[in-house]
Amino acid sequence: MPVYLVKRLIILNLIGFLTNAAIFGQQINIKVGERDSIQSSILKENRKFIIHLPRGYDTSQTKYTVLYLLDGSEARMLFSFSMMNFYFKDPLIIVAIENTDRDRDMMPLSVASYPVAKPGADDFLSFIRTELIPKVENNNRTNGQRILCGQSLSAVFTLYALLTQPQLFDSYIANSVGWYADMDYFFLPLVNNAFQSPDKYYGKKIFMSNSEIDSYDPKKEILKSMDGFSKRIQDKLGSGVIYKYETYNKYGHVPYPAFYDAMKFILIDNKGK
Repeated sequence: MPVYLVKRLIILNLIGFLTNAAIFGQQINIKVGERDSIQSSILKENRKFIIHLPRGYDTSQTKYTVLYLLDGSEARMLFSFSMMNFYFKDPLIIVAIENTDRDRDMMPLSVASYPVAKPGADDFLSFIRTELIPKVENNNRTNGQRILCGQSLSAVFTLYALLTQPQLFDSYIANSVGWYADMDYFFLPLVNNAFQSPDKYYGKKIFMSNSEIDSYDPKKEILKSMDGFSKRIQDKLGSGVIYKYETYNKYGHVPYPAFYDAMKFILIDNKGK
């Protein structure tokens, strides 16, 4: 059986086990995380998140890297927790940020290909930087290392954060990422301006991915934008960053193996770099 099918079966079985455990809690009690919230003065609303602490946290003095998970639904936390627990021995604190107005928070612009009533990526990034991260790091044993992970629309936000706040996170994961042709006017100058300061990117780990058969990209506009972006990274940042851009031809939007491949790239393949 191909390796990718083995991975898929293992993860599906594990997710099924955890889901059943949650439903039949009187038989098995598995703690995935705790709910918390912040009354944000920036966003002017209450923002909920789920925080998962690694096994052994209460009995150790270890300080942990924090994975900030965008689109942080219960299902996404469950998938990520299952993957991290099974393959990577649960080495991270995971903070899953729940959505309220996804389009507003993730998009820095509004265009014909993706109209947004009030783009608010700047405010959402400010919320993460000045309200969420301080709360997480003040209340938990962290080592100061941070990973930002997004998919699809939240991958666009992850890319935006990389270009405007490169020093906020140590690693960036953006799966099914890129922009349509009518967004070139916004992103191309942003990339050019950001990469004029390559020292800000030194040592960053960046994993990005796309599908070659993505139904949301019938004209291959996103693939084209990311091909150009990858060349810019190589030309302007070179060996100063640890970068990988992966495309998949067996999976559609948000390729199934992308999260596993990203975490392996960051935690194992480039450990200590």
